[in-house]
Amino acid sequence: MRSGSAPEAEPLRVRRALVPALPAVHQLVLPTPWEVGPVQIYLVEGDPLTLIDTGVRSTASRAALEAGLADLGHRLSDVRRIILTHYHGDHLGQAETLRRAGGQLEVFAHRDEAAMIEAFSAERDENIDATNELFAEYGVPDDLIAKQTEVRRRWLQDDPLCEATRVERPVVEGDRIQAGALSLEVIHAPGHTAGHLLLHEPETGVLVTGDHLMGDAVPFTDTYLLPDAPDPADPLRRRPRFRGLPAYLASLRRLRRRSFSTILPAHGGVIDRPARAIEEASLFYEVRIQRIERALARLAEGDRGVTAWEIWQQLFPKADPVLQMRTRMLMVIGGLDVLGDAGRVEVTRSPDGVLLHHSL
Repeated sequence: MRSGSAPEAEPLRVRRALVPALPAVHQLVLPTPWEVGPVQIYLVEGDPLTLIDTGVRSTASRAALEAGLADLGHRLSDVRRIILTHYHGDHLGQAETLRRAGGQLEVFAHRDEAAMIEAFSAERDENIDATNELFAEYGVPDDLIAKQTEVRRRWLQDDPLCEATRVERPVVEGDRIQAGALSLEVIHAPGHTAGHLLLHEPETGVLVTGDHLMGDAVPFTDTYLLPDAPDPADPLRRRPRFRGLPAYLASLRRLRRRSFSTILPAHGGVIDRPARAIEEASLFYEVRIQRIERALARLAEGDRGVTAWEIWQQLFPKADPVLQMRTRMLMVIGGLDVLGDAGRVEVTRSPDGVLLHHSL
């Protein structure tokens, strides 16, 4: 999650028992160096003392975590259990720091996330070569890909904000994790990442959402090529992908069928109207998918196919194509995936290998 830099200095922010029905759950607000601002993690008191997410690995974040724990009467080494909503730096970042602090630590994460957490590196997270292959297939010019690659490799030289750790307990949908006196239900919610999980406390209806639902933003959804060979039944010989936006919208539809009382997100305070937050996240992407479809219709002339890059240019004429292209391009590709699944877009391949999209 890189969206620019911002000062890390933050006052101590501990929000005790922020949900009255769960007096053992406290919110610790830790600084990040990004424009997204601080990250909210959660301490569940009891045996075992449990942290949900950990903040970035930085001096400022560690100091804030130590101070927050001390304010609640604990030390780093007292933490016995960590539950990771997903592998991004402001969530995984300090897990290994806590392990080195001397506690007997168990780390829980979704099974689909465990391999990335255990072999995390900034290079693997950026996945530059595979992303370049994806973008080239969707029409991004070679010279722009080269410029963006240079910037991303420069970021990698100065990225100490996260490190790998061992996952003792891979979990899946429906598992229960003990956190103090609470038994938390695991909900698999792919989209932002493939193995993003949510934690539901069924007695009170509280839902911990990481980045899946936030109080002040909607997450970007990932899209990346899988190592599998192309499906021989696909006439276009496309590589299989994790398709984040269709997965995210499906996750939201599943949540819509359930009832929650309060959402504890990683950013944006506390959400006391969960149903509205779910609808607003859905609407955010529905509007953008409509814009993608309209842009495709405007650009198409006769039977001419349109690249995702042409749609990106139409939608974001003022954006910096080097610094601001990546997540927006993933959204365009994801929107085309949704439209294709709905039978509203047909895909062909040009002689030079670029995928072309046609309105139906």
